[in-house]
Amino acid sequence: MVFTMGCSDGGVAKAVEFPSLQVALDFTSWAEARRVVGSLSSLSGSRLMLEAGTPLIKGEGIYVVRRISEMAPWAPVVVDLKTMDTAELEVSMAAEAGADAAVVSGVAPIETVRSFIEECRRKGMMSFVDSIGLEDPAALVKKAEGADVIVIHRGIDEESAGRGRRWSAIKALKDAGFRVAVAGGMDLEAASSALEAGADVLVVGRDITRSADPAGRVSEYLKLISGRGSPRPRRRRTSPAGTPALSWTPTHLSQTLSHQSSGRP
Repeated sequence: MVFTMGCSDGGVAKAVEFPSLQVALDFTSWAEARRVVGSLSSLSGSRLMLEAGTPLIKGEGIYVVRRISEMAPWAPVVVDLKTMDTAELEVSMAAEAGADAAVVSGVAPIETVRSFIEECRRKGMMSFVDSIGLEDPAALVKKAEGADVIVIHRGIDEESAGRGRRWSAIKALKDAGFRVAVAGGMDLEAASSALEAGADVLVVGRDITRSADPAGRVSEYLKLISGRGSPRPRRRRTSPAGTPALSWTPTHLSQTLSHQSSGRP
C-alpha cells in the first residue's frame, strides 16, 4: 500500500510504501547529519524516509529540514518535533521548512494532539503520534483519532534501564485503524521481529548512523522489508473535526491533495 503526501513547500509529492524504513538523524549538528545523508544519495525508493531527529532540530533549528531535502530530494522528511503545545504553529513551521510529516507527543493534552493531526491533514502532511512516556501505547487509540501513524517508542534512557519494547500494542493499534512505527534501539534482529509483529515503519538511528557504511546498512534493512506486505488498517478513520482523514487509497489521496493545492473545497 502506497501513501502519497502533498509536498508542503509546493514541490513534487512523495510516496511512501509500507512497510518502510525511517532513518533517524539524531545528531546535534548538521555537519554530522550531512555525512549520513550524503552517503545515502545513491539510494531512493518509496520505502525510505529520513527523520530530522529532535536533537538535530534543537541543535540546528527547524530549517535543517530544508538542508536534508536539498541533499535528498527523493526522500520524504519526517520532523520529530514531539510537540507539547501550540500545535498549529509548530506544524506550520515544519511545513514552511519543507517537512512531509511531523511528530506530536502522545502525552500532550488531547487538544494539542487533535489540533496537530488536523493541521497536518490541512497541510497534506502525515501525522505521527509518539507514545514515549506512556505505559500502554494502545491508550492513544481514542486520543490520537485521525492520526496516520502511532510510534511505539522506547527511549534511550528507558533502553538503558532495561525497559521492554511494548510491541504487544501493535495489534490493538492496527485493529483500530492506525499504521504503527517502532523506534528505540533497533537493529536487524529487532527489525525482523517487529515486522513479524505487524510494524509498518522501522525507525532506525544508531545502527545506521554510527555504521562505517550507512548506505550499506540501509540496504540491509531495505532487503529485509522487501516483499513484505503491510495490511491496510481495518477501519476508515476520521479526523478530530469529523472530516475524512487522509486515506490509504491513492486515488482518494490524489484528489484530496489536488484540491488542497488548488484551493478548491
